[in-house]
Amino acid sequence: MKVIEKIKSALFNLRLFALSFLHAVFSASLARESCVCCGKRTLSMPVCPECAEKYLLGFFPPGNGRCRLCGKILLVGNDLCSSCREKRLLCHADSVFPLWPYRLWMKGLLFEWKMGENRSISPLFAECVEKAIEALWPGRDRNAIPIVPVPPRPGKLRNKGWDQIEELCSIIHYCYKRPILRLLKRLSSEQQKKQDRKGRLLLGGSSYAADEKAVEMLYKSGKMPGEALLLDDVMTTGATVEACSSLLKEKGIRKVQVITLFIVD
Repeated sequence: MKVIEKIKSALFNLRLFALSFLHAVFSASLARESCVCCGKRTLSMPVCPECAEKYLLGFFPPGNGRCRLCGKILLVGNDLCSSCREKRLLCHADSVFPLWPYRLWMKGLLFEWKMGENRSISPLFAECVEKAIEALWPGRDRNAIPIVPVPPRPGKLRNKGWDQIEELCSIIHYCYKRPILRLLKRLSSEQQKKQDRKGRLLLGGSSYAADEKAVEMLYKSGKMPGEALLLDDVMTTGATVEACSSLLKEKGIRKVQVITLFIVD
């Protein structure tokens, strides 16, 4: 089994390298790719190595001027942001850590990844998530906090051929050896980005459910974790994070940590 896993890992890494290389060649031939932050010409990535190191890999450390509920970066000294002071939505997530605010050139980077399907960004985001986990829980065993991805819309993988969070989790699993548990499923195919705040809040609670077969298999094997890390790309209202965290706790996971790449503030 170990030999098979090593072969799978090698093939996966080879596929990632091939995708990145082909994208680099294509981008270079068109001479169109430039850094969304500084404008410097790049070969394959929409962000140059210097900006990636400074602004992405050097994310804000935990507990440094952040809302203690949603993790939003604060401009004043309060421990809660204005949204959480007005109405607390996140009740089931034990901690939420968004890596970056969804502002300025960061919007362009996320658009390139999700809508432009620029998959060469996936390894960079995976590295950022790995560094965040190491900073938030230093010294923890890699199997102690399995990652639970927020699931894609029904039919997305079939229609588009990929899902950004699924790819992120695959890279984290094969490159950083962290366990991935797909314990959730999405019921609604409606896109939340088309909803206003009220619509997102109403839709969020009814859009997700536990994958009962996956949960049952964990219970039968005695491997249901006491703690899990929920992973998503963007937190807007927090409805998705709250719905998924609530479902995981209903199924016996006592502590739910959350990492999102971006937060809308």
